[in-house]
Amino acid sequence: MITLLTRSAAALAAVVGLGAGAPSGAPVPPAGPKLYIVNQSAASITVVDQRKLTVDTVLDLKTMGFTGNAKPHHVVVEKDGSYWYVSLIGDGRVVKFDRNNKVVGQLKMETPGLLALDPMHDSLYVGRSMTAVNPPKSLAVIKRSDFTMVEEQEIQVPRPHALLATRDGKWVHTASLAENRIASIETATGHVVLTTLPGTTRSLVQFAQSPNGKTMVVGGEISNTLLVFDLTKPPPFVPVAEIPLAGKPWDPMFSADGKTVFVTLFGGNAVAVVDVKHAKVLRTITGDLAQPYDLILRKDGKILFVVNQNTGALKPGESAHDHMPGMAGMANMNPSDGWLSIIDVKKGKVVKTLMLGTGPTGMGAAGAR
Repeated sequence: MITLLTRSAAALAAVVGLGAGAPSGAPVPPAGPKLYIVNQSAASITVVDQRKLTVDTVLDLKTMGFTGNAKPHHVVVEKDGSYWYVSLIGDGRVVKFDRNNKVVGQLKMETPGLLALDPMHDSLYVGRSMTAVNPPKSLAVIKRSDFTMVEEQEIQVPRPHALLATRDGKWVHTASLAENRIASIETATGHVVLTTLPGTTRSLVQFAQSPNGKTMVVGGEISNTLLVFDLTKPPPFVPVAEIPLAGKPWDPMFSADGKTVFVTLFGGNAVAVVDVKHAKVLRTITGDLAQPYDLILRKDGKILFVVNQNTGALKPGESAHDHMPGMAGMANMNPSDGWLSIIDVKKGKVVKTLMLGTGPTGMGAAGAR
C-alpha cells in the first residue's frame, strides 16, 4: 500500500524544511532564477525562487481573465527568462507571460498539452492533452516573437503527448500514449517520419535528451520501462536499450554530464537514478514523494525539483492518467494539495518540501531540458 505524506505533515515540512532550513540569523541568499509550477486543478501557478528555495508568489489565473476551469498543464521558459509559456487545457489557450508575470499574448487551441521550445528557431511546439475524448492528431507551431499561430502540423498519431525539439533544431519528436508510435517532424520541410515500436504497449509519457543532443530517452508507464534512442541517426528509430523500471516511469531528466537520467516513478512514489550507458538503475530515491510527476534539475546540478500530485494510491493495472485532475475516474475523488520535493542530488534524499496547489503537473525554468 502506498503511504502518502499528509497535508498537515507536508505543511510542517514546508515550514521546517525537513531539517534543511538556514539557521536563525543566517544571511538570506539573493533572489535567484524562477521555477514555474502549474496547479492544474487550482487554476494557479506557483513561482519558486530556485536559490532561496522558497515560494516567490502564487498567480491566480482567475484574476487574470481566465476561468476556474483553466487547467494549466505545462510550462516552458525562454533561456534568458524573458518570457514563459503555459498551456491551459480547460480554457483552450496557450498563454505568453513576461518575466514580470504579465500576460502579453494568448492563442486559442483545442486541448493544448505539453510544450517544447525550438532552441534554434522562433518556434514553440504544442502537443495535445489527454483530457479530450478525441484530440486532434496534430501539433501546433507558434511563432514566439509575435505570438502568432503558424500552422497545426498533421502527424496522424493518436493522442500525441511526449514532446521534444532536438538541440540542433532539425527535428521535433512526439509520441502517442495510445499506440507504440513516434512521429518525427523535420522542421526544414515539415516531412513526417513515423516510428512503430514492436512488442508490448508502452504508453510513452515524456522525452528527455542528453546535453550533447545525441541520446533521447522516454518512459513507458504501462510497460514499466525506459527506452533509449540514438539521435545521431535519423528516424525511424530502433531502441538501443529498454531498461526495466517498475513504478510507472513518467518524466525523465538527464544529469549535466549526460551519464545518468533521473526518472519520476509515478506509481512507485520514488525517483530512479539510471546509468544509461550500462542500462542499470544506480539507486532509487524515496521519502516525502507521492505520485511524483514532473522534475527539473537546477543548472548547478546540485538540486533536483520534483512535483508531487499526491492524488492517492493506484489499483493494480490502472493507468496513472486515470488519477490526473480532469481525467476519467476523478469525479468522486477529492485529492489533497500537492507539493514540491527538493532533492539534494549528492545526498540522494529530499531535504525540503514546499506546498503547492491542487493537482500540480508540469513545471518549467530557464534553460531546462
